[in-house]
Amino acid sequence: MKKLNIHIIQFDVMWGNPEENIARMRDKIVSLPDGPSMVILPELWTCSYDYEGMQEHSRSSPAAIDMLSEMSSAKGMILVGGSVPWTGDNGELANRCFVVNDAGTVIGHYDKCHLFPLLDEPDHFLAGQKPLLFEAFGVTTGLAICYDIRFPEYIRSLALAGAEIIMVPAQWPLPRLDHWTTLLKARAIENQLFVVGCNRCGEGGGEIYGGSSVVFGPDGALVSECQITPEEISSVEIDILKLRKIRKQFPFTGGRNPLLYSPVTSFDKKS
Repeated sequence: MKKLNIHIIQFDVMWGNPEENIARMRDKIVSLPDGPSMVILPELWTCSYDYEGMQEHSRSSPAAIDMLSEMSSAKGMILVGGSVPWTGDNGELANRCFVVNDAGTVIGHYDKCHLFPLLDEPDHFLAGQKPLLFEAFGVTTGLAICYDIRFPEYIRSLALAGAEIIMVPAQWPLPRLDHWTTLLKARAIENQLFVVGCNRCGEGGGEIYGGSSVVFGPDGALVSECQITPEEISSVEIDILKLRKIRKQFPFTGGRNPLLYSPVTSFDKKS
């Protein structure tokens, strides 16, 4: 795979209305061209942060994943399913991203590991404990969800494991939009990979969300950017050979000295 087509669905999530959001998202995916590509949806695109109804909303999540499986198979694309509330075996809720391949098969999932305390996520979701890497038409791809991008050590671990693309579903608010673009660009530069951020737009729960879904290249160059509003589908072709050439020409990560880093983690009060 020399080049890869990516479609970013910037979506205005209807607060606490999974049935309507699933139907609207299906229409968005239907509108995309058929053929090999990777599609990314926003975080919690079925209901947003409607905690009051979250347990009930999670009952609609299997139907959402069934829709994604149907669409990915029909159109021959890989779907990075943003995230949905998912009820685990013990009744706990996770903020979960499913990945569906072009045959319509769920090939893995990632539960958001870094839960945002200012949104009370730790009170409602169980934090994930492991990352997910998957192959997208021969390109190793990693996942991060929203707040995860504030933890560079996590993104670096995905890059060291072979990731050449990081897909980032999000519900990032407008007042901190500069942080969104700055952090995504930094993660791309320091790891010499493509970072694809899919943010929701619109209003919900008293919050205005920032849109501005974006793609940064391995040299930090802006490849694609949506507006703050309205809903938008951004389609972009990324050059994987360019990434590999940059890594070979400027092997910045080759200068790592892991012996210096373990003392930092050993001082971490949470370790």
